[in-house]
Amino acid sequence: MRFRAITRYWRADWYLSFLLCMLLLVVFVLYPLSDRGRFGGVVLQSVFSLILISGAALIANRPGVMVLALLLAGGTAAVEWIRLFRPSRGLNVLGISLWILFCSMLAAVIMVRVFRKGRINLYRIQGALCVYLLLGVIWSGAYRLVVQFDPAAFSLPASTADEGLMSSSLVYFSFATLTTLGYGDVTAVHTAARSLALLEALTGQLFPAVLIARLVAMEVVHYQEKLDRDHK
Repeated sequence: MRFRAITRYWRADWYLSFLLCMLLLVVFVLYPLSDRGRFGGVVLQSVFSLILISGAALIANRPGVMVLALLLAGGTAAVEWIRLFRPSRGLNVLGISLWILFCSMLAAVIMVRVFRKGRINLYRIQGALCVYLLLGVIWSGAYRLVVQFDPAAFSLPASTADEGLMSSSLVYFSFATLTTLGYGDVTAVHTAARSLALLEALTGQLFPAVLIARLVAMEVVHYQEKLDRDHK
């Protein structure tokens, strides 16, 4: 009974508004400030932990899945907190990999909710925006993963040798690539980094086009079904 109450609470449509606000806060405020020292890192990890734990309830649809989702979210949060105070390459690779996996699962679940049958409303549009932001975060994690194996994979400003500065720069590069903005101040050098950047740029072009076409088609179908019911 408690499991159902928790999952119903987080599956309410308002959660998409909550998640969108959290992602906007992370991408546009906390990531740029994460290079301001330990305090910025602690605040960023606190918001990440909130997203992870609340997202676990959204992913879960059965008690067993709920346990797995909570273990994944809790494990990711634990690794990220340990890495914040005792960084190491092994923890970095593990934490980034778990974060990419969880965000990918969360984005997939939200897309299912966005495309479920019914009328298109504000919450579905917010959910689609959440997925778009999650794509940028996921790719930034992939870039950070490449950097763990080759620190020279990206051409970065000389002042970004610090881990926090590098993460902030890669998030900036990810969203500049996703939106095909590309100022050129951060560039991919390694072959894997270039391939990821090309794939992200392609996704950034195709995702909005396919999404808009799908949502418009769903709204047209819903309107037509409503007209058919009214004529009966």
